[in-house]
Amino acid sequence: MRRYGAILAFDVKIERDAQELADNLGVKIFQADIIYHLFDKFTAHREQLKQQLRQQYKHIAVFPCKLRIMPQVSEHAFNVN
Repeated sequence: MRRYGAILAFDVKIERDAQELADNLGVKIFQADIIYHLFDKFTAHREQLKQQLRQQYKHIAVFPCKLRIMPQVSEHAFNVN
């Protein structure tokens, strides 16, 4: 699958041959009759891709976090949010 290949189809019917071609090329088609639903589907897909990449590379990457040093405990105690 092409990671970022996508077609956003608003208020149109997806023809069978178009769907088959997209499937063969690894392009995801998002279809909705309401533009807000289309946007929600696409943003959910992007978030899913992001989480998959994080999972795939979690053993070699360090992702940002919120960190607060707690001086009352010791100089090496942290609270990660």
